[in-house]
Parts: sequence; structure tokens; C-alpha cells
Amino acid sequence: MLKYAQVVSFPTERYPFDKVVAAQVFRVPRLDRLHVYWAKKTGKAHGTYDDNLKLRELMQKMPDDALFYAIYHRWIAEMVAPKFGKKISYSAHPKMRVHLAGTGCVSDFHRDADVTGRADQINVYLPFTDVFESNTLWVESSYGLKDYQPINLKYGQALIWDGGFLEHGTLRNETDRTRVSCDFRFSVQNPALVREPWSDILLGRAFGVSA
Repeated sequence: MLKYAQVVSFPTERYPFDKVVAAQVFRVPRLDRLHVYWAKKTGKAHGTYDDNLKLRELMQKMPDDALFYAIYHRWIAEMVAPKFGKKISYSAHPKMRVHLAGTGCVSDFHRDADVTGRADQINVYLPFTDVFESNTLWVESSYGLKDYQPINLKYGQALIWDGGFLEHGTLRNETDRTRVSCDFRFSVQNPALVREPWSDILLGRAFGVSA
């Protein structure tokens, strides 16, 4: 477990992200086999970085009234906000991610705060497939260590963590499973209302961590 992180488990029957994205965006039976369906559609034996971008764009184009967003906002209201004082400010449109099996790195290693300039934001990594080994996000265990480890999660789990200050990125996906996921950031409106263990995610900011 990362030093500044917590895993949230949720019922997939109430929040069927996988089924909605598979049926309404990609029109495939299984998200983790998306590389197989994509190869048949394109006639290409091997996917590329551009293929990941094309598939991700299909997800980003979902309209605001799509069923996905109804589930997404409900999930945040019920699974995230109550843990952080109920009032949070979050991304209405998360970043969609696709990492096809057999394709290269889709994100260089970085710290979000270096890009956004926001030290107050907390990250959420929400996969719609099982994520493991080289198809998932790799994160250093604590600030500045660069001892990257894979974030292994089952579908029905999400990671709430300090992506602002923990360096993270991806590797070449050497597994036989495609990752489909989203991620977003949020800020807490009243940190004094946050209790353990969720308040532990905020400790880095309290200590002024910058490395």
C-alpha cells in the first residue's frame, strides 16, 4: 500500500461502469479483451499508441447526459464525498484511459502538481477492468523514492491517493489484458471534517511535502 492512499471497494451492480462502457461506447462483450476486437476491426496485428488515443477519444466524447455520467456522479456522491466531509470540488469530466494489451507506455512518469500547480487536489484512479502488473499505473511508494510499484486492483476497487506529489506513470503493457479506466482529481472544501484513514491522504500537504 502506498503511504498516502486508500482503496475504496464498491458494488459493481450499483455502479456498472464496465457494462455501460462496453455496451454504449465500444459495443463489445468484454473491456479487457478490447485489443482483440480492435484488431479484428482494424486488421492490424498489433495496436499502437495512436490506437489507445482513438479509443480513449470515443470515451471522452460521451455526452453529459450519457448513462455513464449519471453513474459517475452518483458514485462520487455516495462513495467519495462522504469520506471527505461531504463537500468536494471534482472534475465533471474525468480523464478516460485505454491501454491495449501489447502496446507501449501511455504516460511518462510525472507528478500532477508539477503540471497543474495545485497542491490541494487528491487523485482517484477508477478502473473498469482488473488492473495488474504492466497494464496498470505504477507509483512510487513514498515521496521521491522512485521505487515504482504496480497498483493492482480488481474491478470494484478504486484508489484515492496523492497523485499530486507521488510520481507515477505506465510501462509497456506486456499482459494479455487491456486496461480501461478513468481518473480525476478533487479538492476538499473543509479538511477539518475529514477523519482517519481518509485524512492520512492529506498529510503530505500538511507537512508541506514538495519532494
